Amino acid sequence: MHWLDLIRERPGMYLGAAPPHFGAMLDRLDTWIVGYGEAVRAHKVRDPGLELYASFWQFLERRIERNMSEGTIPTIRLISMNDAEAWDTYWSLLTEFRDGVD
Repeated sequence: MHWLDLIRERPGMYLGAAPPHFGAMLDRLDTWIVGYGEAVRAHKVRDPGLELYASFWQFLERRIERNMSEGTIPTIRLISMNDAEAWDTYWSLLTEFRDGVD
């Protein structure tokens, strides 16, 4: 998931939006992840980070006890007070997920 680390460190560069535009950042992050996944599949590239990320939604269902049918980022937005909190929550939960996998 090295690509997510890059996005987290420099969202403006990768997403074209930076704080305080957390809503746009979340929308673009969600779109970026979907698009990246489709590109990897279309070009038959193996990305172990993406393969690991594919199970993130299952971790979230257990962790926050909520169905992920809306998608990971939309669901995190639903349980957050605002988009700034959702941005922080996403990265916090992703870190927790990654720490549990190692």
